[in-house]
Amino acid sequence: MKKLIILSLMLAVAGFAYAAEKDAVHSIEIPVVKTELRAGEGMDTTEKYCSICHSLDYITMQPKFPKATWVVEVNKMIKVMGAPIPEADARVIIDYLSAQYGTGG
Repeated sequence: MKKLIILSLMLAVAGFAYAAEKDAVHSIEIPVVKTELRAGEGMDTTEKYCSICHSLDYITMQPKFPKATWVVEVNKMIKVMGAPIPEADARVIIDYLSAQYGTGG
């Protein structure tokens, strides 16, 4: 009987602790990690539009694609993913990506 009372008290305390914990507000601070793109003509336009939807790390960790592949990738972002990139700016981005993160041709 004594063990049952002790067990009941332990469960009650655990229940109160859980209730207090679930109502508590928790927060974490996520560090800001800024990816720097390589300097070059079109860098600002690329940062402006590409960072709307994803981290710039997605650019820097790609293999060196030929220009044709960058054309496909940028057009996919516009047509499939819905990136709001005007046609003239898309050409600037493609040229930049090809020159700085591609094979250049």
